[in-house]
Amino acid sequence: MARLKKKVLYFAGAGRSPEVCFARLASEARVLSSEPPVLEYEGTELELSVEGSVERLEARLASEYVDLILFDLRADTPADAAASARAATQLLARLDRPADLELRYAFHRIVGLVAGDDDRTDRLISELGALGIGRVLRERPGEPRFPRRVLDALVELVAGRQVGKVALAASGGGITGIYFELGALKCLEDCLSPGIARFDMYFGISAGAVVTSILSAGYSVEELMAAIAHHPGGRIPPLDFQLFRLTHLNWRDMVVRLGAATDIFWHAGYELAWHRKLPSFNDLVLDYSSLVGPPFRSDKFEQVLREILERSPAHNDFRRLKQPLFIGASDQDARRHVVFGAPGRDAVPISVAVQGSLSINPAFSSVEIDDRYYEDGAVTRTSNFVEAIDRGADLVFILDPFVPYVSQIVGTAHRRGVLYNIDQGIRALSYTRFEHAREWALRRHPQVSTYTFLPSNRARRLLSMNPMDHRPFLPIWRGAYLSTLERIRRVVHRLRGDLRAHGMVLDLGRATEVADRLESVVEPSFSDFFPAGRVELRAGRS
Repeated sequence: MARLKKKVLYFAGAGRSPEVCFARLASEARVLSSEPPVLEYEGTELELSVEGSVERLEARLASEYVDLILFDLRADTPADAAASARAATQLLARLDRPADLELRYAFHRIVGLVAGDDDRTDRLISELGALGIGRVLRERPGEPRFPRRVLDALVELVAGRQVGKVALAASGGGITGIYFELGALKCLEDCLSPGIARFDMYFGISAGAVVTSILSAGYSVEELMAAIAHHPGGRIPPLDFQLFRLTHLNWRDMVVRLGAATDIFWHAGYELAWHRKLPSFNDLVLDYSSLVGPPFRSDKFEQVLREILERSPAHNDFRRLKQPLFIGASDQDARRHVVFGAPGRDAVPISVAVQGSLSINPAFSSVEIDDRYYEDGAVTRTSNFVEAIDRGADLVFILDPFVPYVSQIVGTAHRRGVLYNIDQGIRALSYTRFEHAREWALRRHPQVSTYTFLPSNRARRLLSMNPMDHRPFLPIWRGAYLSTLERIRRVVHRLRGDLRAHGMVLDLGRATEVADRLESVVEPSFSDFFPAGRVELRAGRS
């Protein structure tokens, strides 16, 4: 059986000699190499390298995937002990608050070595434990087996790691959000081997529910993009997300509210005729606002999605999917988040659950499912990545197109209309909620890695024009593809290591070729999202 190969960074405190430490560890292990030091212990290869400064260690972590950090804080003199403690505290403080939260080093993969039985050492152990350090080992005077204890701890942390599941969590964002998520997923599909079909679970809310439901049924990202672009060759018929059609109008609700309005007008006429009294403008605004209902229904979208899903082996049934799908919606009366596809909520047709998840009020009427009314899942939760973690995922890809546009020109929002500012305000609230939830989850679950893909600010400007605009799919795809590849390049060292643990490979060659092509054209076409402009629709999972 092949040995596990792990990289360990050794950070030496003041007055410590790395060579002495390595020699003691080597006495309990098999030496495979002396430069760099590589030890084999209990079937695991440990490659040791030394960093003596905070700055260089940070630089290494920003460019390499490191399995473990070994902090040697033992010292021979009180002065050296104090210096070592200060260096460790400084480094841990900087590692704890990186500019990019997803590049924060997982503290549970740090081993600290201390020595001494005094109060100072006790306080240091307490401080390291409070920070979530994986192991803190105290060396007793004259302890001969301490090197073996260190090796046991190192191997236990790396070899004993239980690899979890890989999940995709896609958020809402309207029709333009669907387009962004497809562009981002096309880039991920071009970079990952095996691709998105290898993921273990899918989680979708609103726009993300549309995308993940089709992917989980076995269709590929490219087939869905081809359907939107009306390119032949895929298994999905041509799609049109145009909202403003007579068939989408909420005629049924309009009739009901018109009947209520008729009663109110008769009552007002009676009051005017007999009491010479008309309702005030204040009464009209406050008392009769219920006469105005959502102008659209989402039935036609559900019908289109149902026809697509019923062509698949899953046949529009959560229980027949090979990989689980979870759709988040909001119970309109209880104001709580509900996850369809979970046990007890998996008998609902997938298309109906998605319809409830995307029906944002006040644009769309709520959807009745099992005697409850549901609306857009984004009302109560931005992303279901926490649900993915709770179900065993330790590698989560998050797509969130619903983020605000940051203008560099003062007064841009002030000059725009009320609808733009309402949209931007909701986007800011949604993303703030997401950021807080993600930080809480990653600190609570240090074994989990998340990779969040957001539109670049340039792409956000296009997304923010009108989230229901069905027309600009090609430029949004391009912006999504390029911003996703930029994000991957920024985190490539971490992502490659996390994917390796799950038996997946990261290769940027194909995506780089596509990105170069997209950046060279003024108006992208569907063929520009393929190397050399040759469209080859890869099938999804069979």
